[in-house]
Amino acid sequence: MKNDLIQVFEYERIAYKGRYAHDQFDEDLYKAFQSYHERFPDTPFFSLTAYGVKFTQYVGAIRVGNITIEVLPKAGKSGTHAQWQGILLEMLKKCHLLQAKQSGTANLKLKANSILELYFELFIVELEQLIHRGLIKKYYQSSGQQLALKGALLFNQQIAKNLVHKERFYTRHTIYSKDHLLHQILHEAIFVISHLVTSSALVDRIKRVQSLFPEVRRAQVNAATFDKIPLSRKHQPYQTSISIAKLILLNYRPDIKSGRKDLLAIMFDMNKLWEEYVLVCLRKEVKDRWAVNGQRKKSFWYAEAGYSKSIKPDILLTNGDTSIIIDTKWKIIDDGRPSDNDLKQMYVYNHYWDCDHSFLVYPRSFSANGISGRFSNTKNSKDKGCEMIFLDVHHEGRLNQSIGNDLIEEIKSTVESIHF
Repeated sequence: MKNDLIQVFEYERIAYKGRYAHDQFDEDLYKAFQSYHERFPDTPFFSLTAYGVKFTQYVGAIRVGNITIEVLPKAGKSGTHAQWQGILLEMLKKCHLLQAKQSGTANLKLKANSILELYFELFIVELEQLIHRGLIKKYYQSSGQQLALKGALLFNQQIAKNLVHKERFYTRHTIYSKDHLLHQILHEAIFVISHLVTSSALVDRIKRVQSLFPEVRRAQVNAATFDKIPLSRKHQPYQTSISIAKLILLNYRPDIKSGRKDLLAIMFDMNKLWEEYVLVCLRKEVKDRWAVNGQRKKSFWYAEAGYSKSIKPDILLTNGDTSIIIDTKWKIIDDGRPSDNDLKQMYVYNHYWDCDHSFLVYPRSFSANGISGRFSNTKNSKDKGCEMIFLDVHHEGRLNQSIGNDLIEEIKSTVESIHF
């Protein structure tokens, strides 16, 4: 392992001294996290401890200065850092959060030193392809001095600025150029990556991209900037590079004080990632036989003030009049029993979607079989079932890509009346 890479699992602690001391985590690194937490106290990625930090269910990579900290998922006690890094990368790819076009995969080293460098390399590959294909030009309006009259003459500015210089014209005119919003966003991302990348091979490639990239105006990029990009077929080749640029720019926090401990966090909520992975695998498995919807919501409370509250299960399967609710939970159930809150949540789902069966889906952390149960009979309602299902996240150290089939088989073995 390189000495600029620290790998930990979700919910682990790391410190510069004490019980959780780590050789590569020094006091300066702790102060950088402290500074970040002061500026963004609601950050969901970590919490501060006495001499270090404790990570949460968010996984991915955090770059602080020249140190990269990878936070990896883990279900159970088995598996190494390298195995779980591979599992996370495969899961990100399956959920389309780490996309590489087929033409670019030959240049993409899938066994990169870190998740962060993999995103950097993917971004560079996308830019190299865009440059090779030819960067698009767009029209935009500009105002300024011209030596020839073209466009609309701005009389007030002409009188104020060119009363003495009769050879100049102050006009509003149209320019057809590569200096437009798409390239301004990419330019800002190139600038950030050039300061963070440490791999010598990637340093050379990002410098080459910089030399070939057109000069554009600097832009202040925030979340609203990406909403200004119009839908266009001409923009389709830019989709992946803009997505990665968004991920980088919206999660980059420069160190304003010293400039030596800039922080970039590319992190994913493991609860949502697990939900998305199960959803993707399930859609692939059932195909056209069942309708599979994620996060289908219903309002259950209406305020007189005009707003409402809604509920939304993770996955809803429908086939005619038959509905199945699936709610995924990325957490370890040590005793094999569901929590009260999980069951209450499923009780509400069963009632509002009028489902006879619902399923809680957890990662398997031990040799446990699913548990079947029924909600007690309520007035004017028949019994409704709720089952716990445990799925293997990995098989022989690799991501289990048969989770969709495994889930269907578990459902079929539990409820004989359901046919896929």
